[in-house]
Amino acid sequence: MKRVTITDVAKQAGVSKSTVSHVLNQTRFVEEETRQKVLTAVENLGYRPSNIARSLVSKRTKTAGLLVSDVGNPFYHEVIHGVEEVALANGYSIFLCNTRYDLNLGGEFIRSLIEKSVDGVLFMSSSMSIEMVEEVVNNQIQAVVLDWGIPQVDDLATTIRINFAEGIRQAVRYLVELGHTHIAHVSGPLNLWTAQTRRDIFLAALMENGLEPDQAMIFEGNLRIDGGRLAFDQLIHASPRPTAVFTANDLTALGMIWAARNYGLLLPEQLSIIGLDNIELASEINPTLTTVALPRNEIGKLAMQLLLDDIENPEKRDDRQHEVSTQLCIRESTAHPMST
Repeated sequence: MKRVTITDVAKQAGVSKSTVSHVLNQTRFVEEETRQKVLTAVENLGYRPSNIARSLVSKRTKTAGLLVSDVGNPFYHEVIHGVEEVALANGYSIFLCNTRYDLNLGGEFIRSLIEKSVDGVLFMSSSMSIEMVEEVVNNQIQAVVLDWGIPQVDDLATTIRINFAEGIRQAVRYLVELGHTHIAHVSGPLNLWTAQTRRDIFLAALMENGLEPDQAMIFEGNLRIDGGRLAFDQLIHASPRPTAVFTANDLTALGMIWAARNYGLLLPEQLSIIGLDNIELASEINPTLTTVALPRNEIGKLAMQLLLDDIENPEKRDDRQHEVSTQLCIRESTAHPMST
């Protein structure tokens, strides 16, 4: 079948090719009667403008980059879905970049996205640097950054902060109210700002509830299931042995649950476990996981919409910092500690 061209549309509408272009790209005022003739011809012929041609006119490619830390982590699945939903509704395509917590790989992705002339970049990987954001912005590309603790980022890009303190404090308070006094924490890799932040909030929450931080035990994990298993092997030999643990994410918590069951511990009677993320598996495992819930799909939608807003209004500088709430979701993995 012969491909319909802009010449065909112009011929059927009885106008010039430039008039068709002005109507489709909204680059110049066209009388309503003429505009309707063009639109009718477009519909009757089934004309689809070339994306390349459109980008030459609009100076946009209708593409964006999305950098995430680990596509194998279910947390990112819902974030990605949210981004894609808004992107597709607005005619955008997404280049998904899995950094695997590798700073060098993240830098390679950034250079590739710049070469592709993307309109914007969503930074949702915790293994990023300020230099990467600067490189994107210096190339006149819009950026939205999720949950970083680098103050300079606020001057460069739109940011989304997750209020971890809200949910983590609820989690610690809930464990204390249940009667736990020996509460451990399994962090993410402590070279990551996000892992440091969650650990520090946890320690501060202990103090707020009358527990000295030195009563807590901090075990460094890797934010994966195997890291939870390895952390449990350390925790079980700690003295005094914790009766409860708050983990930096749900995958770590799932690893601990499986390790504890293999060891023969009663859950939650001998060990209460709280995760963070509220991934789908959290409500499917036995026992179901108490966790600090993040609105993952909504985060993705918000990030992409903010990026589109910045692409449309690049000079806008107000309301560039946004916050997302967290809250404790209580399930079966937490209970009063067994009396000794």
